[in-house]
Amino acid sequence: MKKRIIITLYIMLAAMLMMACGSSKQADTNNNGSDKNDISQVENKKPEQEKIEPKYKVVIDAGHGGEDGGSSGASGSLEKDFTLSLSQKVEQLLDQDPEIQVFMTRENDVFLSAEEKIRPQFANDLGADIFVSIHGNTFTDPSVSGTESFYYYDEDKPLADAIHKYLAPATGFNDRGVKYNSLFVLRDTTMPATLLEIGYLTNPEDEQKMLTDEFQQTVAESIVKGIKEYLEVNLSKDE
Repeated sequence: MKKRIIITLYIMLAAMLMMACGSSKQADTNNNGSDKNDISQVENKKPEQEKIEPKYKVVIDAGHGGEDGGSSGASGSLEKDFTLSLSQKVEQLLDQDPEIQVFMTRENDVFLSAEEKIRPQFANDLGADIFVSIHGNTFTDPSVSGTESFYYYDEDKPLADAIHKYLAPATGFNDRGVKYNSLFVLRDTTMPATLLEIGYLTNPEDEQKMLTDEFQQTVAESIVKGIKEYLEVNLSKDE
C-alpha cells in the first residue's frame, strides 16, 4: 500500500516538473519572438531627416517699381517689369537650397523710395549676408550692348566678380566688366553688395532676348551659381 502511494506521488511530481519545464520553454519562445519583433521594428524604423537650418540670408532687389518704371525699352517695355520677373526666378532657385534664406525687397509692382533708402535699410535690418540688385540698362545709342556689374566698397568686389563670372557668358552680350560705382544701394548696405546691369533694354535685339523666359531662366541660374560660389554652399564639381 505504501509502495503504491510512493509511486503515485513520484508520478504526480514528475508530471508537475514536466509541465513546469514546458511552460518555461513556451515563455522563452514568446520572449524570443518579442525580442525579434523589437529588433525588426528598430531596424525598419527610418531615421528622421535632420533639419538643415539656413546659414545665409540673401536679399534680392528687383530694381525700380510702382511709379518708378526705370528705363524704357526699345519696344516700350519697362525695366521694373523685367527686373521683377528675373528676380522672382532667382528667388525660386535660391529657395531650393536649405542653406539659403532668400528675401525680396519687393514681390510685386510697388514703389520703394530711393530718398528713404528703403532697399538698403531692409537688408541692414535683416542682418543679411549679401545684397544683389538686378537692373536693365539704357543708353541713347540703341546699338550699345553689354553686361556689367558694379560694386562700391573693396569688400564688395569679390561678390561682384563671382556673379559676373557666370552672368556675362550667360547673357551672350558684350562683357563690360566689373566696375566701381557710387550707387546708394551699394553705399548704404552694411553687407557685401553688388548691382547687376543685365543688358541694354534700349538695344532692340538685346531687349527681345531679355524679355523671354528662356533667357531669364538662364541668367537666373548664372546669378545663383555666382551667389553659391561666393557663399561656398552646395557647389557641384562642374561649378
